[in-house]
Amino acid sequence: MKLQYKITLSIFAFLLVVGVPGAIIMLDFQGDRAAIQFEESAHTIALTLHDTLLHDMTEASQEHIQEAVSLIAERPLINEVVILSSSQVVYASGESEEIGEVRDDTEIAQVLATGEIATRTESQYGQRELCVILPIFNGPDCIPCHGSDAPILGAIEVGLDQSRLDAQIQEQTLIMGFIAGLTFLIVGGGLAFMFRSLVASPLHKLAASARLIARGDFSARAEVRSSDEIGTVALSFNEMAERVQQYAGDLEDSKRDLEQKVEDRTIQLQQMATLRGQLLERLSSAQEEERRRIARELHDEAGQALTVIMMDLARVINALPDEATEARERVSQSRAMAAQTLAELRKLINDLRPEVLDQLGLVPALRSYAKRRLDSENIEARLRFEGLEGRLDPRIETTLFRVIQEASTNIIRHSKATTVDIEIARSDSVVRTTIVDNGKGFDVEAAFDAPMSWGLRGIRERIAVVGGELTLESAEGKGTRIEFTIPLETR
Repeated sequence: MKLQYKITLSIFAFLLVVGVPGAIIMLDFQGDRAAIQFEESAHTIALTLHDTLLHDMTEASQEHIQEAVSLIAERPLINEVVILSSSQVVYASGESEEIGEVRDDTEIAQVLATGEIATRTESQYGQRELCVILPIFNGPDCIPCHGSDAPILGAIEVGLDQSRLDAQIQEQTLIMGFIAGLTFLIVGGGLAFMFRSLVASPLHKLAASARLIARGDFSARAEVRSSDEIGTVALSFNEMAERVQQYAGDLEDSKRDLEQKVEDRTIQLQQMATLRGQLLERLSSAQEEERRRIARELHDEAGQALTVIMMDLARVINALPDEATEARERVSQSRAMAAQTLAELRKLINDLRPEVLDQLGLVPALRSYAKRRLDSENIEARLRFEGLEGRLDPRIETTLFRVIQEASTNIIRHSKATTVDIEIARSDSVVRTTIVDNGKGFDVEAAFDAPMSWGLRGIRERIAVVGGELTLESAEGKGTRIEFTIPLETR
């Protein structure tokens, strides 16, 4: 709900809370005053009638008194006039049929007993009336007829019509209600209009300007038409808007400068990443070429030399006489040592650059490597290949072989695994490789942050050189899962 509606409702609620009880109190006060005045008028009329009838009762007969009572009772304001004896017997009445009846009335009896005037309100003939009961005291003029024993000879009851008073009070109530309602509307509407003009409308315009600024229109300003608190708020708002506009301009300039710096830095990083990739690629190619050269030299020179030595030692063994047992044994030991050295040399040559990878391809090379390295360590290697019937790009084959070779070396050295599942699947666009072992696992983040973790970093770098993506999952006691994809069209 808007503020102006809240304030308007509050004004009308305040006027209702204050005005309605005030009007009720005023009406009650006027009604009480009217009732008091009416009662005083009734007393006056009753006393006047008492004096008039008392004179008639001492000077005239009962018929004359009855006639006077009937005439008085016919007046518009008077409903009834009754004269009663000390025994509450109706002596004269506006209703002649009541003459002679006995009134069993407690208030009349109280008046006859105390001599005090009594007043009561009752309904008579469907109308409300105010009854005044006055005692008739025994006076000097009454002693000749009534004697001096009884101080009170009877009572006069005068009933006045109260309907006019009620009608007057009702009319006053209606008039007061109309005046109060009109005043309520005029005062409430005036206060609401003044609040809207002086407070709500300026605040609404101020809020509209604030919304414009919130939407990005920093040129919006509030109208200042007065020097009161609202005007002060508007001036403060405009000063704030000026500063916001200035800060927004500075921020926009800083943003453009920062974007330009970020763009320049991004270009530099891209260039550095490209250069780094090229360097890594060249380094990897140079490393493979150097491995191939060293393997070839070891095979051609050291391998052939060891082979010649073994052949010469065999000839020496055959040339020794049978009785040269000790010499034959030593030469045989030397030949066995040369054979072992040649086997280790061939193993080293295969690790440097397996000839089977160049000659037969990735699958035979991996099968040969798994049998030679993993089986010898009592680790069951389960290999599975899909879509590798043909040869892949030499770079991809070399990367796959080296990554699996490095992962196998880590498994042998650290994992204490008993099984390794190696799966390579080729699709139309990528080659997906998964290596899973049942070893003791490790903390991946800590392993990459370790200063001597060259194996994992080498795996990541080799995959990044050919544009691949690596995912490595492991935890203490839960084994390790290495999964990476390499696009078939490498950079």
